[in-house]
Amino acid sequence: MALIFLSLLTLIVLVTVLFVWRATYNHSTEQLQSHVRTSASVVAEKISNTASVLRSNLIILAKDFSIKQLIATAADDKKSLYSAMENFQARSLADIFWVLDADYVPLVSSQDNSVMDENALSELRQSGLHWYQHGGQFYLLEAVALKFVESSVQNNAWLIMGIRADRLFDQKLVSLTDMQISVYHPDTATILTSTFAPQLATELGSHTIVIAPTLHELTLADENYIYGSSQLGRWGESPVYTLLATQETKAYLSTQSLIEQLVIILSVAGVLALISAIVMSRTITRPLEDLIAIARKISLGKYVQQFPQSNTKEVVTLTAAINDMQNGIIEREKEINHLAFFDELTGLPNRIQFHQHITRSIEQNIAAKLIVLTMDVDRFKEINDTISHEKGDHLLQMIAQRLKTYTGTKAFFARLGGDEFGIIIEALNEEGRKADPEAIAQAVVALFEQPFAVDGLNLDIDVSIGLAVYPEHAINEQGLLQCADIAMYSCKDQHYRYALYQPELNKHSVMRLSLMSELKGALVAGQLQLYYQPKLAIADNKITTAECLIRWIHPQHGFIAPDDFIPLAEQTGAIRHVTHWALNTACMQLKNWQSQNITLSLAVNISAMDLVDMQLPAYIAKLLSKYDLAADLLTLEVTESAVMGNPENALKALHTLRSMGVILSIDDFGTGFSSMAQLKKMPVHELKIDKAFVLDLANNKDDQIMVKTLVSLAQNLSLQTVAEGVEDLATLEFLQSINCTKAQGYYLSKALPAAQFETWYHNFHRVEA
Repeated sequence: MALIFLSLLTLIVLVTVLFVWRATYNHSTEQLQSHVRTSASVVAEKISNTASVLRSNLIILAKDFSIKQLIATAADDKKSLYSAMENFQARSLADIFWVLDADYVPLVSSQDNSVMDENALSELRQSGLHWYQHGGQFYLLEAVALKFVESSVQNNAWLIMGIRADRLFDQKLVSLTDMQISVYHPDTATILTSTFAPQLATELGSHTIVIAPTLHELTLADENYIYGSSQLGRWGESPVYTLLATQETKAYLSTQSLIEQLVIILSVAGVLALISAIVMSRTITRPLEDLIAIARKISLGKYVQQFPQSNTKEVVTLTAAINDMQNGIIEREKEINHLAFFDELTGLPNRIQFHQHITRSIEQNIAAKLIVLTMDVDRFKEINDTISHEKGDHLLQMIAQRLKTYTGTKAFFARLGGDEFGIIIEALNEEGRKADPEAIAQAVVALFEQPFAVDGLNLDIDVSIGLAVYPEHAINEQGLLQCADIAMYSCKDQHYRYALYQPELNKHSVMRLSLMSELKGALVAGQLQLYYQPKLAIADNKITTAECLIRWIHPQHGFIAPDDFIPLAEQTGAIRHVTHWALNTACMQLKNWQSQNITLSLAVNISAMDLVDMQLPAYIAKLLSKYDLAADLLTLEVTESAVMGNPENALKALHTLRSMGVILSIDDFGTGFSSMAQLKKMPVHELKIDKAFVLDLANNKDDQIMVKTLVSLAQNLSLQTVAEGVEDLATLEFLQSINCTKAQGYYLSKALPAAQFETWYHNFHRVEA
């Protein structure tokens, strides 16, 4: 009987051990396969998010007017384009970049203008993740087309940036997934990058890798590994896969431990008593079956709150292990969720969650009125470049903390990228609250009244805020953000702290784009005119000079101020055509007035781009010869900031023009940042004192001191002086008392068309005579 029971007990023990081993092994295998799938999703999501952020940054860059201008002028100035791209590469944490023209010829690149493979370019224009080999390294690439005019169907250039593959797969990702990660290209049997030690990575590349949905085994350095694969973008025309591997002993450690413990438990039970063995087997089997069922639920993503109770230590241990495993999976999912929906630097929700919050609020009708604000930090690039990127990041963290102190209507804050933040204000239906957008913007602006202390530096931070309201301005997330961005950029243009979206702002943006394309046609159509404002030689009380001021009379839009189209001309490079037209028109007018015995010289403003255009002196010489004019009848006015923007090339151009006999004048002097050392090097004839110092000259003692100092400085440098903005007789008399050379302003006359100027000129000298 005892033998029978012992035999039965032995059979039960063997069956139980086999059952538990198989169930636990299958469960561990299912868990491992689930873990591989989850880890592959984590890796793919991280890489996709990185690619998405890189692409979003490139899209923002492609819309930047300054980048468009640099690309448009890259043939003449590749260094500035390279510098701008290098700065953007650093901010985007990228490792490589190309800027290609419309024919895919490199304009600049981080790799000595290396040519990009045509097949790779073709692949980049398709969706998905793209890998690229360059210089022995593999990169994750993103490319965005750039259009000078957004409505155009033609791409004018391509912006391409890449992040080195070995930077994307680091130990933090290994810790998060608890797997070793490699990127493999089966067509060429190439390991693009791997978190394995270099020796193991090399050995991995020599194995035959099986790409299939199931798990597979391989041996590295006499150690067995279990691995799975998942597609992760493409290299060329074929797919690339992630290989996620873990040691086999580690993967099945709980199974081996459980079997060992179970064998010991059952063996001891058999020795102690047959009855105890039978009872214990029953008390063990049932909880184990329950635990297996629970484990299977967990493998399907169904988490449990209650586990089976047992007095058996081993079952309790197994229960605790499965519970810990479940908690570990939950924690990892939380980390994955945080990486996907929160900004790692500030801890605020990221752009993805910001967009989802707006969409959810609209779809669920949470708010009768939804106010969306986009905010960015003024001059942040300058601050970042000055105090270092590390301190710039610290400043962004402090800004995020400052935003959290907002005490107004319930708000949702997010960091949208770079120095841009987003805010969502909800007015709840049940409260019937009518939130005032401008009051909210003022409250946010007030948060930045106190300076930020960054490592001993007190930084005064200004922000620009654009507001859009649902449903007044747009009825979906994309429309609201577009309206808020338009408002934000308009307030930057106007130097306001905040701006509420108005339909006119969008029309204004469209109009600006239209003007950019119409400017050259306006020159041909004769829509541009020169007006003339006289300059009085104070000592002689005679009009000896006039300044040419450009006016655009548009057939649809009417008068367009120079401040509205001159910056556009500079952005598109059309300023050279405008300048050439103005110089030709001025010379033609001089010749016409000479025939009428009107003795005048004319002053024409030139831009920074004109100043460094080495074709300008030759063009001026051609005009002087064409109209048979003396060179000193033409004065070129250039702003102080234009000279200081590129002093070396600017001084070369100025010396060339002076050697021709052309009169040179520094415009708006006193508002820039010239040093005395730079000023004495400038081969100019006169300084033009900015009207900011002249408008209130008769009443403001500080302005009087400043103007007197500037006149004295000019006299010591043997330069003439012109004061613009003379509005009254008292101002003119003060200028006369300090020996200022010339005066210009409304007290004499506003800018007039040629015919009216001639009449005014004759009347003035008739009265003086």
